[in-house]
Amino acid sequence: MYSVGILENDISLRQTLENYVTIIRGQEIAFSYGSFKELTENAHKIKPPKVVLLDIHLDDVKGINIIQNIKKMFTGADVIIITGEYDSNFIMKAIENGANGYLYKPFSASKLEQAISNVETTGSFLDPESLTKLMTMMQLSSGKKFLRTEDDLTPMEVKIIDLVKKGLTYKEMAQELNISFHTVNFHLKNIYYKMDVKSKAELISLYLD
Repeated sequence: MYSVGILENDISLRQTLENYVTIIRGQEIAFSYGSFKELTENAHKIKPPKVVLLDIHLDDVKGINIIQNIKKMFTGADVIIITGEYDSNFIMKAIENGANGYLYKPFSASKLEQAISNVETTGSFLDPESLTKLMTMMQLSSGKKFLRTEDDLTPMEVKIIDLVKKGLTYKEMAQELNISFHTVNFHLKNIYYKMDVKSKAELISLYLD
Protein backbone atom coordinates (compact mmCIF):
# COMPACT_ATOMS: atom_id res chain seq x y z
CA MET A 1 0.00 0.00 0.00
CA TYR A 2 1.41 3.39 -0.97
CA SER A 3 0.96 6.66 0.88
CA VAL A 4 -0.38 10.13 0.08
CA GLY A 5 1.22 13.46 0.98
CA ILE A 6 -0.79 16.61 1.71
CA LEU A 7 0.32 20.25 1.60
CA GLU A 8 -2.70 22.44 2.38
CA ASN A 9 -2.77 25.55 4.56
CA ASP A 10 -6.51 25.40 5.26
CA ILE A 11 -6.62 23.33 8.45
CA SER A 12 -10.23 22.22 7.96
CA LEU A 13 -9.67 21.10 4.37
CA ARG A 14 -6.41 19.42 5.33
CA GLN A 15 -8.24 17.39 7.97
CA THR A 16 -10.93 16.48 5.44
CA LEU A 17 -8.30 15.27 3.00
CA GLU A 18 -6.59 13.25 5.72
CA ASN A 19 -9.86 11.58 6.70
CA TYR A 20 -10.70 10.78 3.09
CA VAL A 21 -7.32 9.19 2.41
CA THR A 22 -7.19 7.14 5.62
CA ILE A 23 -10.85 6.27 6.23
CA ILE A 24 -12.39 6.10 2.74
CA ARG A 25 -9.37 4.97 0.72
CA GLY A 26 -7.62 3.08 3.53
CA GLN A 27 -4.22 4.53 2.65
CA GLU A 28 -1.44 5.98 4.75
CA ILE A 29 -0.63 9.67 5.13
CA ALA A 30 3.04 10.20 4.28
CA PHE A 31 2.87 13.78 5.53
CA SER A 32 0.34 16.53 6.10
CA TYR A 33 1.55 20.11 6.49
CA GLY A 34 0.42 23.67 5.94
CA SER A 35 3.74 25.00 4.66
CA PHE A 36 6.62 23.93 2.46
CA LYS A 37 9.06 24.77 5.24
CA GLU A 38 7.52 22.09 7.45
CA LEU A 39 7.91 19.58 4.66
CA THR A 40 11.56 20.36 4.01
CA GLU A 41 12.38 20.24 7.72
CA ASN A 42 10.90 16.74 8.02
CA ALA A 43 11.65 15.33 4.57
CA HIS A 44 14.43 13.07 5.86
CA LYS A 45 11.98 10.99 7.91
CA ILE A 46 9.09 10.85 5.43
CA LYS A 47 8.15 7.71 3.52
CA PRO A 48 8.04 8.75 -0.17
CA PRO A 49 4.40 9.20 -1.24
CA LYS A 50 2.92 8.07 -4.53
CA VAL A 51 0.58 11.07 -4.76
CA VAL A 52 0.92 14.58 -3.31
CA LEU A 53 -2.12 16.85 -2.94
CA LEU A 54 -0.66 20.35 -3.24
CA ASP A 55 -2.41 23.62 -2.42
CA ILE A 56 -0.97 26.45 -4.52
CA HIS A 57 -1.51 29.05 -1.79
CA LEU A 58 0.67 27.79 1.03
CA ASP A 59 1.72 29.90 4.00
CA ASP A 60 5.25 30.43 2.74
CA VAL A 61 5.39 29.84 -1.01
CA LYS A 62 3.18 29.41 -4.06
CA GLY A 63 2.67 25.74 -4.78
CA ILE A 64 3.45 26.10 -8.47
CA ASN A 65 7.02 27.05 -7.56
CA ILE A 66 7.69 23.85 -5.64
CA ILE A 67 6.25 21.17 -7.93
CA GLN A 68 9.67 20.27 -9.28
CA ASN A 69 11.17 20.40 -5.78
CA ILE A 70 8.63 17.87 -4.57
CA LYS A 71 9.28 15.60 -7.54
CA LYS A 72 13.03 15.71 -6.84
CA MET A 73 12.44 15.18 -3.14
CA PHE A 74 10.14 12.20 -3.76
CA THR A 75 11.16 10.49 -7.00
CA GLY A 76 8.17 9.11 -8.88
CA ALA A 77 5.57 11.09 -6.93
CA ASP A 78 2.58 12.47 -8.85
CA VAL A 79 1.41 15.96 -7.89
CA ILE A 80 -2.26 16.96 -7.93
CA ILE A 81 -2.75 20.72 -7.67
CA ILE A 82 -5.54 21.94 -5.38
CA THR A 83 -6.60 25.35 -6.66
CA GLY A 84 -9.32 27.88 -7.28
CA GLU A 85 -7.24 29.42 -10.07
CA TYR A 86 -8.55 29.17 -13.62
CA ASP A 87 -5.95 31.47 -15.13
CA SER A 88 -4.56 29.86 -18.28
CA ASN A 89 -1.02 31.14 -17.70
CA PHE A 90 -0.93 29.59 -14.24
CA ILE A 91 -2.23 26.25 -15.48
CA MET A 92 0.25 26.14 -18.33
CA LYS A 93 3.14 26.92 -15.97
CA ALA A 94 1.96 24.24 -13.57
CA ILE A 95 1.86 21.67 -16.38
CA GLU A 96 5.32 22.66 -17.55
CA ASN A 97 6.59 22.27 -13.99
CA GLY A 98 5.27 18.73 -13.83
CA ALA A 99 1.76 18.90 -12.34
CA ASN A 100 -0.12 15.66 -13.00
CA GLY A 101 -3.63 16.85 -12.24
CA TYR A 102 -5.95 19.51 -10.85
CA LEU A 103 -8.68 19.71 -8.25
CA TYR A 104 -10.63 22.93 -8.54
CA LYS A 105 -12.07 24.27 -5.28
CA PRO A 106 -14.68 23.59 -4.12
CA PHE A 107 -14.62 19.91 -5.04
CA SER A 108 -16.74 16.93 -4.08
CA ALA A 109 -15.60 13.63 -2.62
CA SER A 110 -16.35 11.97 -5.97
CA LYS A 111 -14.17 14.48 -7.81
CA LEU A 112 -11.35 13.92 -5.31
CA GLU A 113 -11.65 10.18 -5.86
CA GLN A 114 -11.66 10.62 -9.64
CA ALA A 115 -8.53 12.77 -9.52
CA ILE A 116 -6.56 10.40 -7.30
CA SER A 117 -7.74 7.28 -9.14
CA ASN A 118 -6.92 8.71 -12.57
CA VAL A 119 -3.46 9.77 -11.47
CA GLU A 120 -2.90 6.32 -9.95
CA THR A 121 -3.81 4.53 -13.16
CA THR A 122 -2.82 6.93 -15.95
CA GLY A 123 -0.47 9.42 -14.32
CA SER A 124 -2.68 12.41 -15.03
CA PHE A 125 -6.08 14.02 -14.44
CA LEU A 126 -7.78 16.94 -16.14
CA ASP A 127 -11.53 16.56 -16.58
CA PRO A 128 -13.12 17.55 -19.93
CA GLU A 129 -14.92 20.56 -18.43
CA SER A 130 -11.69 22.00 -17.03
CA LEU A 131 -9.86 21.37 -20.28
CA THR A 132 -12.62 23.15 -22.23
CA LYS A 133 -12.53 26.12 -19.88
CA LEU A 134 -8.76 26.28 -20.14
CA MET A 135 -8.75 26.27 -23.92
CA THR A 136 -11.53 28.88 -24.02
CA MET A 137 -9.65 31.18 -21.68
CA MET A 138 -6.48 30.82 -23.72
CA GLN A 139 -8.33 31.73 -26.88
CA LEU A 140 -10.00 34.72 -25.26
CA SER A 141 -6.80 35.96 -23.67
CA SER A 142 -4.96 35.78 -26.99
CA GLY A 143 -7.57 37.87 -28.76
CA LYS A 144 -6.62 36.26 -32.06
CA LYS A 145 -5.92 32.96 -33.69
CA PHE A 146 -2.27 32.11 -34.17
CA LEU A 147 -1.75 31.25 -37.82
CA ARG A 148 1.37 29.23 -38.51
CA THR A 149 3.72 31.16 -36.24
CA GLU A 150 6.03 30.11 -33.41
CA ASP A 151 6.03 33.53 -31.75
CA ASP A 152 3.59 32.53 -29.01
CA LEU A 153 4.79 28.99 -28.35
CA THR A 154 5.93 28.16 -24.83
CA PRO A 155 9.40 26.61 -24.26
CA MET A 156 7.77 23.22 -23.62
CA GLU A 157 5.77 23.46 -26.86
CA VAL A 158 8.97 24.18 -28.80
CA LYS A 159 10.59 21.09 -27.26
CA ILE A 160 7.61 18.96 -28.21
CA ILE A 161 7.66 20.22 -31.80
CA ASP A 162 11.34 19.26 -32.01
CA LEU A 163 10.49 15.74 -30.80
CA VAL A 164 7.57 15.50 -33.24
CA LYS A 165 9.96 16.37 -36.07
CA LYS A 166 12.24 13.55 -34.88
CA GLY A 167 9.34 11.12 -35.21
CA LEU A 168 8.87 10.26 -31.53
CA THR A 169 5.57 8.78 -30.38
CA TYR A 170 3.44 10.31 -27.61
CA LYS A 171 4.82 7.75 -25.16
CA GLU A 172 8.42 8.41 -26.19
CA MET A 173 7.91 12.18 -25.87
CA ALA A 174 6.43 11.73 -22.41
CA GLN A 175 9.44 9.67 -21.34
CA GLU A 176 11.92 12.11 -22.90
CA LEU A 177 10.35 15.14 -21.18
CA ASN A 178 9.48 13.33 -17.94
CA ILE A 179 5.81 14.28 -18.20
CA SER A 180 2.63 12.23 -18.61
CA PHE A 181 1.10 11.01 -21.87
CA HIS A 182 -1.91 13.20 -21.05
CA THR A 183 0.30 16.29 -20.70
CA VAL A 184 1.94 15.65 -24.08
CA ASN A 185 -1.51 15.35 -25.65
CA PHE A 186 -2.59 18.62 -24.00
CA HIS A 187 0.45 20.50 -25.34
CA LEU A 188 -0.02 19.10 -28.83
CA LYS A 189 -3.64 20.24 -28.93
CA ASN A 190 -2.50 23.71 -27.96
CA ILE A 191 0.26 23.62 -30.61
CA TYR A 192 -2.24 22.54 -33.27
CA TYR A 193 -4.43 25.52 -32.38
CA LYS A 194 -1.57 28.01 -32.48
CA MET A 195 -0.07 26.62 -35.67
CA ASP A 196 -3.47 26.16 -37.36
CA VAL A 197 -3.04 22.43 -38.06
CA LYS A 198 -5.11 19.36 -37.18
CA SER A 199 -2.55 16.57 -36.89
CA LYS A 200 1.12 15.69 -36.37
CA ALA A 201 1.42 15.10 -40.10
CA GLU A 202 0.21 18.64 -40.88
CA LEU A 203 2.52 20.03 -38.22
CA ILE A 204 5.55 18.22 -39.68
CA SER A 205 4.65 19.41 -43.18
CA LEU A 206 5.17 23.01 -42.04
CA TYR A 207 8.86 22.25 -41.60
CA LEU A 208 9.45 20.41 -44.86
CA ASP A 209 11.33 22.22 -47.56
